[in-house]
Amino acid sequence: MGMINGKRFMDVFTRVKVLKQLYLFFFIAIFIPVTTVGGYLIYHTRTQLFDHYSKQTYSDNLRVKSLILDLTGNIYNKSQTLVSDPDLIALLNTTYPSQNASKTAMSAYHGLETLLSGDASLRDIAVYTWNPTIADSPRIHPITNSIQAQPWFKHASSSVTPFWTEELEKSERYGTETQNLCLYTRIFLPQIHSYAILKLTISSNHIRNRIENSSMHTVIWLNDDGIFYTSDRQMKTPGLERYGNNARGTGTYTGKIELENEKVIGSISSLSAVCSEDNFYMASLSYDGYPYLNRITGIYTAILIMVLIITSVFICAFSHYFSFRINTLRESMHRASQGNYEIADSFRGEDEISEVFSDLKLMIHEILEKETSVYQAQLKTRDLINKQQQMEFKMLSGQINPHFLYNTLETIRMRSLKAGNTEVANAIKLLGKSMRYALENTTTAVTSLARELDYIETYLSIQKLRFHDRVNYSLKICPGLNLRDYQIMPLLLQPIVENALLHGLEDVEQNGKIILKICLVNEALRIQIFDNGCGMTAKELELMSQRICQHPSDSSSGIGLYNIQQRIKLCYGTGYGLGIKSKKSMGTMVNVVIPAQKYTGGA
Repeated sequence: MGMINGKRFMDVFTRVKVLKQLYLFFFIAIFIPVTTVGGYLIYHTRTQLFDHYSKQTYSDNLRVKSLILDLTGNIYNKSQTLVSDPDLIALLNTTYPSQNASKTAMSAYHGLETLLSGDASLRDIAVYTWNPTIADSPRIHPITNSIQAQPWFKHASSSVTPFWTEELEKSERYGTETQNLCLYTRIFLPQIHSYAILKLTISSNHIRNRIENSSMHTVIWLNDDGIFYTSDRQMKTPGLERYGNNARGTGTYTGKIELENEKVIGSISSLSAVCSEDNFYMASLSYDGYPYLNRITGIYTAILIMVLIITSVFICAFSHYFSFRINTLRESMHRASQGNYEIADSFRGEDEISEVFSDLKLMIHEILEKETSVYQAQLKTRDLINKQQQMEFKMLSGQINPHFLYNTLETIRMRSLKAGNTEVANAIKLLGKSMRYALENTTTAVTSLARELDYIETYLSIQKLRFHDRVNYSLKICPGLNLRDYQIMPLLLQPIVENALLHGLEDVEQNGKIILKICLVNEALRIQIFDNGCGMTAKELELMSQRICQHPSDSSSGIGLYNIQQRIKLCYGTGYGLGIKSKKSMGTMVNVVIPAQKYTGGA
């Protein structure tokens, strides 16, 4: 069964060209295995690096969590020491006869200052009391209306359990803002049926000094109130808080974290505050993780692509070389079988293909020798035929002699003059002059503008003899324009004038006018040919403009103007050409714009 399947595969394999077979072999044997193994290695390396960074962030998060637990526990213990301090309770319970008496009592109490100076983690200690006989001091403050309006006071007045808050402190001296972590707890005063509020503020610098000793970025926030500490103040962390939901209780989230326009690898955990309903959330983030992952992935991918490109180039070069030799041999044999024995000696080497090609050359060598004489005879016959065709062409070209035509017309003109018929003689003279200009310029590329306009006047004079008062013409030249100084393609304007005569003045019975105006504008010659004939409607004008630019093959209308347009654009460029303006019953004007080129060919 396996042999049958292998034979079927080989049958399918051999049905395609050799070049495609080599490409298919490369794709199956090299490209797919290399791509598969390389892709797996890249994926495995990326996964290992991701796990490495994840473990780093998890380890750093445990460190931060332990620090926060130790710090908040220590602050809570300090608060409990003050809450149960009998001297402080006695100070708050006493009703003083005067403000000075309360100041004297507060000066004698050193418990707050001693605790503050002995613990570097504390930034400030404050006590807020309802006792109206106690004067305001740096550490003990009476509860005023402004204090009662603070959010923390509303919480403290309604809760008997300690709680943590984050508060923004603005420095008026330096203009900076600092987020401080504060603990509030009640000091119960049952003797006067009242209470005081103790506030302990943690030093943010102390937190920073304890935490910032690793390469990880640390973010800490309280409940859902927002972030109160970041190791990098420029860090953008919107969207980080939502990952805290995955780390509630004692859980920890570790993995990819998407921040504002950035992905990081991080670990987030939560911590329940001691004897409080508050939760702290700690995030350890590695901003170097994904850039390093992407850089290593890019390097390995580039190496894989380079390997594939190099192998592909070698395989393609060899495949084309091998296929070229096979195709050359095949084409040579095919040409030989068709009777074409001129094959190129393009084989090099001593392999089997070169030997087959040498055998083919030996085989056709004798055939070529036999056909050499026949081929030479065919060349001689072909040469005789070419010479005969050249002679026939010269005979045909010599049959029309322009001088014979001019002499004949001059003979007829002279006889008309002798017979007294000056009108016929003048017509023959104009006809000869017109034909001479046309014949002389059939092989020339340019002529002077003066000669071209002289030819147009001759042409119109002939038409004047034919149509009498139906055709009147005039030539207007802008001042300072010398027609002999500029050149134009010969026989360029006559078709336009003829079109104005035959179509424009077709329905005009008398006083028909054709006006030629020539001006020099911005290094260009502008030639306007106007007729006061029937004109065209807007639709007819649009159709005519389209035919000038792109003439339909099944129509002969406007073919002359189309040819002129093509001649101008081929000779002078697309910036020049024809333009038509016309109104019904008012006439038509054709604008010809060509470059003002100096004529150097004589008069």
